[in-house]
Amino acid sequence: MHISKMYLRNFRNFCSQNFLFHPGVNTLIGENGSGKTNAFFALRLLLDNNLPISASKLIENDFNRKLSRWQGHWIIISLQFEDLDSSEGANILAHKLEHVDEASSSGSYHFYFRPHKKIRKKLYELSLDVNKDQQKLEEILSAITINDYEGVYHFRGTADFSDEAVYKELVGDFENIIFPNPDDDKKDLLGITTSQIFLVRSEIACTYIKALRDVMSELRKSKQSPLLNLLRGSAKNIQVTDASNITDKVTELNETISNLSEIKELAEKVKKSLDSTIGFTYAPNVSIRSELPEDINKLFQSLTLWVGDGEDSSHQGKLEDLSLGGANLIYITLKLLEYEYKQPTEEKAAHFLLIEEPEAHIHTHIQKTMFDNYKFQNTQVITTTHSTHISSANKIKSVNILCKEVNETLVCHPSNGLDDKECTKIERYLDATRSTLLFAKGVILVEGDAELILIPTLFKNVFGLSLDEIGVSLINVNSTVFDHIANLFHDQRIRRHCAIITDHDQSLIPLKGNKDDDTEEEKKSRNSAIKGEERKQKLDLYCADNPWVEAFYAEHTFEVDFVLNTNHHEIISTLSKIYKSQKSIDASKDLLESDDDIKIGLETLRLADKVVGKGWFALTLAEEITYQTFMPKYILEAIAFAAGHIGYKHLEKMAKYRVEHLCSGDDLCNFIDTLEKLEDIERTCDKLQELSKKHLEDDDDLMLLIDTLKGNGVC
Repeated sequence: MHISKMYLRNFRNFCSQNFLFHPGVNTLIGENGSGKTNAFFALRLLLDNNLPISASKLIENDFNRKLSRWQGHWIIISLQFEDLDSSEGANILAHKLEHVDEASSSGSYHFYFRPHKKIRKKLYELSLDVNKDQQKLEEILSAITINDYEGVYHFRGTADFSDEAVYKELVGDFENIIFPNPDDDKKDLLGITTSQIFLVRSEIACTYIKALRDVMSELRKSKQSPLLNLLRGSAKNIQVTDASNITDKVTELNETISNLSEIKELAEKVKKSLDSTIGFTYAPNVSIRSELPEDINKLFQSLTLWVGDGEDSSHQGKLEDLSLGGANLIYITLKLLEYEYKQPTEEKAAHFLLIEEPEAHIHTHIQKTMFDNYKFQNTQVITTTHSTHISSANKIKSVNILCKEVNETLVCHPSNGLDDKECTKIERYLDATRSTLLFAKGVILVEGDAELILIPTLFKNVFGLSLDEIGVSLINVNSTVFDHIANLFHDQRIRRHCAIITDHDQSLIPLKGNKDDDTEEEKKSRNSAIKGEERKQKLDLYCADNPWVEAFYAEHTFEVDFVLNTNHHEIISTLSKIYKSQKSIDASKDLLESDDDIKIGLETLRLADKVVGKGWFALTLAEEITYQTFMPKYILEAIAFAAGHIGYKHLEKMAKYRVEHLCSGDDLCNFIDTLEKLEDIERTCDKLQELSKKHLEDDDDLMLLIDTLKGNGVC
């Protein structure tokens, strides 16, 4: 038995979203504040028997902010189950097969946080009014407080609340003032009510391992400490004679301590002090005794772990002396061991293990190893993570990506619509470095090391922001086969912009009309141009119907387009690091300072391809990039496409950076002063562009970036 889907409606970050799960290990990934912990709380409301009943009493802030007003609306949390067995717990959840008095292998469990029946009755009665007075509706809704709400649990419901028509039918159409009759329980849609006393979650086992901040505090809690829970189970297995011997020794030790002369003298002094201050009539008779616990279970609570630095360490110390990462590893291991001990002894319909951010303070190699090696038998595991190492170890089908938007979070499923073969190709590709694309707000795919090295440096040095700062991941696919990874970005899958940067490879040298007359160099250029055109046509066709993916091309190659974009100085500055001979430096410099673009381009290619290699050349060139470097247009357009999510503040910071480097002191002061006086309503790209033109005149880089972002609807 496993959860196949969780649906959340109007709950915290989630307006109306589905999570998809599979047997085994599942992962929720997303940036801070995207709602991973909220999704876990939703799961625990239905699964975790350790969560008190009072947790179902939600508050106003639990409603999604996208609602114009929360009053009258419902919070809905629904779980769908598959592969149900014949156990009693599973049968409670199972849907009944149509026309047959048997349970199917699928089932459901739901939590509804809704207004009390008397409120719903008022709304229904209002909807019967032929006038359908909007003012009366406002009066009813305005009077509703959170105390007028109830949390109820149902099972076997079949309603699809993601369908707006279904939501309006069962909750209400606020715009047209149509509300359902609460006397009609609609069991076929909402499901059968289960009491608060006998919750379905008592029929299943759920272990929750929260993101740790203070391991020692958790281990000291007598009821929650996994070490003590394991010890309590071990205490039952101690032989009666052994337990009796231990108890006798503790009793003897207590008597020995109590009979120490120093203890008796102190007790006598306390007694005399009481007699003298209170009087003999009211003074209690006191003594001082040792109370080491004689019960074997209580004695086990005094046990603690001592740990060393590793297998070869001869020194051991207390757990609190261990590093945060080491303490976390110990804690997670104890929780997993506790879970293993409990599982065979508890006759439950299903076992669920929720692990929150297991990577906290844990070394990167251990993160992936932990999930590769640990065998979660007969258990569905759901974990939240920020770790690219853990996410790269998971199957794409088992990943839910939480994409943070204004007032809500979208849940994306990267495997939707992809077959197993395509998913396998993607999984092989997504190592810990490349899997950052699963976390990004925008992605740029490049074909080689040169782009991977230079594009982040160009953007940082020209605009003063890093690609990380604007949430864009740059991924090197090490080839020109982009479509496998780009397949992840789609309306059905990850709804994030993905820019593809590649070379059109058009010939730099003129080609003859008859290819049979080509020299060897011309043949090579012609073949590259043909392949480049074929690649462009294929990519353009691939991107045509997908608004999330777009390709951007260097006319020739990255290095050639860079230098021909009036960046001769940067290339020339690398020559002293490439050559030791002044003669070689001068010869190369003469070609790079030529008025002939062909000579400049060919010399740049020679330096990159033949002298040091493109990767090393890019590293050398990166040291020469400054705010005065010009970014090729196609790269600016690609960044603007991938960064369509950024706001005015980012652009303002870029403009200030440009002004600080390119303007005089007075111009800088005037520019910043004007920016600070602008009202928020005036803060548009047009206004910023107008100011920048005034102070920067023809700053092509900034103007082009703003123009492109305007085209993407940024401002």
